[in-house]
Amino acid sequence: MDRLDLRKDFAEILAYVADRVRTFDPKSNDGPGKGKGKLVKFIEVGYQCDQSGWVALIFDTRPDAEPDGEWNAHIEGNTLDRPDWLSAFEGLEGGPLVVVLPDGKERKLRKGSFDKLTTILGELLRDVLLKAKADGILARLPKAPGCEVGVEEHDGAYGWPVYEERGRENLA
Repeated sequence: MDRLDLRKDFAEILAYVADRVRTFDPKSNDGPGKGKGKLVKFIEVGYQCDQSGWVALIFDTRPDAEPDGEWNAHIEGNTLDRPDWLSAFEGLEGGPLVVVLPDGKERKLRKGSFDKLTTILGELLRDVLLKAKADGILARLPKAPGCEVGVEEHDGAYGWPVYEERGRENLA
């Protein structure tokens, strides 16, 4: 049985978020609204685990920014590689997988449980964003009023928050 331990991933992704926030410059930001806005209106974390493994943090400075998929045009140069995610996904083709969550608890996934793995990774990224907010990391960004955070799997297999629930727990 294969294993994927997300405890290290959580810490590394949180450090990646902190670094991207620290180095944010509206003049050189490669995200939607590039050159049009100085304030971040939407912070999108995109990810993929089925064709390659990566996380991308995209700062959207469009005044009318929303979760509309525009972040997909800005993946290159904004990613943190997660090759173990692809290996885990591919491993599910042949057998079960044990996922060690950031709190140390284990989830056993049956062969072919691709959607469950995608959801677990999306929830991990949601929790990283909420931790970054709680720790004041996101407070360092020049944010527009109502700035939101969100998570989206590259092909739409996972998204947070539910569109109709935006503005509740996802304000930056």
